[in-house]
Amino acid sequence: MDDFPIPHLAPVRFVKKRVHATPENAVVEIGFDTLPTLGMLIEAAVQSASGILNNEINGRIGFLVSLKNIKLLKTPTAFSYLVEVTLENTLGDIRSLHFTMKENEENILSGSFVVGLQ
Repeated sequence: MDDFPIPHLAPVRFVKKRVHATPENAVVEIGFDTLPTLGMLIEAAVQSASGILNNEINGRIGFLVSLKNIKLLKTPTAFSYLVEVTLENTLGDIRSLHFTMKENEENILSGSFVVGLQ
């Protein structure tokens, strides 16, 4: 799990594998032991931000500050998903990101969140 510099441990560490990454976005595989709730899906999306290859972010603890435009498009039925997360804006130690979560190429969840870096 060296791909993800976060302090989370099982059972609340949902990030599994970095599929693709740049300094502005990442595609991350996430997984669950049970069918996920909306809260688990959102936490996994936020954890996925640690997959972005950005030295200003990585190695720093981030705290979820806000959620915006969260849209559950389909009830989750799988145990693993792909999350694409994109860095939208930076203001000091505040990062605004957008995410889309897919199950078998179908969007199931999307939205934006703000993270404050320690």
